[in-house]
Amino acid sequence: MKKDQMTPKERMTAFSKGLEIDRIPCVPDMGVTMAPFIGATTYEYYHSAELMADLEIALFKRLRHDSIGISTTLRGVAGAMGSVIGYPKNNISYLISPAAKTPGEIENLKPANPETDGILPLLLKALRIIRDTVGHEADVGASMSGPFSVAASLVGTENLLRWMIKYPQSIHTLMEIITESNNRYIEKVAELGLGIGFADPVSSTSLISPKQFDEFSMPYLKKNVDKIRELTGSRPSIHICGTSKSIWESVLSTGIGNFSIDNIEDLEEAKESIGDRVVITGNIPPVEVVHKGTREDILRAGKKCIQKAYDSTKGFILSTGCQIPMHTPMENIEAIMDAARIYGSYPIDEELLFREE
Repeated sequence: MKKDQMTPKERMTAFSKGLEIDRIPCVPDMGVTMAPFIGATTYEYYHSAELMADLEIALFKRLRHDSIGISTTLRGVAGAMGSVIGYPKNNISYLISPAAKTPGEIENLKPANPETDGILPLLLKALRIIRDTVGHEADVGASMSGPFSVAASLVGTENLLRWMIKYPQSIHTLMEIITESNNRYIEKVAELGLGIGFADPVSSTSLISPKQFDEFSMPYLKKNVDKIRELTGSRPSIHICGTSKSIWESVLSTGIGNFSIDNIEDLEEAKESIGDRVVITGNIPPVEVVHKGTREDILRAGKKCIQKAYDSTKGFILSTGCQIPMHTPMENIEAIMDAARIYGSYPIDEELLFREE
C-alpha cells in the first residue's frame, strides 16, 4: 500500500483544478454518529461546539481523509426555525413537534438567525475552530439539509407529502421561507471562507415523484446553490439518500458540482449518465459492509467502487453510500481509506484493480 504523497488540502486543490494527484480522494460520511470515538455522547456533541470540533479534528488525525465537515444535521435548521427537536443521550436527533401543525401556520414561520437560533451558532463556532486548527492541512466545509428536507422537519414528513397535493401554494410559501433561512446560514459560512454542501434525503424518489421534485424541491435548492456560487465562487456538493436516478438531470440543473449517490444506485450508471458534468462520489454500503463487514469485505467493496468510477470524466471521490452507523469499528473506517490507497493510487494499476480475487 502506497503512502500518501500529498496533504489532503494539496490533493483536493489539485483535484478541483484537474491536475495530477497521488490517489483518488476519499471522504467517509461520518459526523455525529462517531461521537463515541472521543468518549462523548451524541447529546453532548449536539450541544457543544468544542466537542463537535474535537471529534472532527480527532477523526482527521486518525484517518487523514480528504475533507472535514460539520453538518446542520437533518433537523438543525428546522429546530432553529421553531420545531421542537429531541436529542437523546446516545442516538441521532428526532422531531418531537413541528413548527407548523396546520397549513395556516406556515405563514407565521420566520427564517432563522444563524447567529442566535437553535444549534446554528454552535455549528458556526465549531467550523471556526476546525478551520483555525487544521484548515491548513484539509478542506473544511459545512453541510446542510436541502430546503425540501428542512420542510419535512418543519411540518412533519407525512404532512409535507399530503399538503403538496392538497395545499400546494402553502408548501411553496413554506419553501420560500426555508430557502431564505438556508441562505442566511450560507452567508455566515461563506464569511468564514468555507465551502458548503447539501444532504437532501427527503428529495429522494423513494419518497416523492420526479414531478414533485421538479415543482417543490429543485427550484428552491437552485436558489441556495446560486447563493453559494455567488458568495464562494464554488459549486456545492449534494448527497441524496435512496433512489435518485430519475432526478439526476434535474439535480444537475441546479448547478451542483459534486453528486454523492446512495449505494442503492449504481456508480457506473452515474458515471455514464452525468460523470461528464459533475464529480461522482460514493458509494460503499455503510451498514451491510462498513458497519457489519470485515476489513476484506470493505476493501473488496471499495475496489468495486473504484473499478466502476475511477475514470469518470470530472473525477471520482470514494465514500460511503450514506452516513456510517454508530459503533462502527474505527478499523473498518480505516479500511475505506486503505482501499483508496491500495486501488486508487495514481497511476492506476489496472492489473491490480481488475484482478479477480
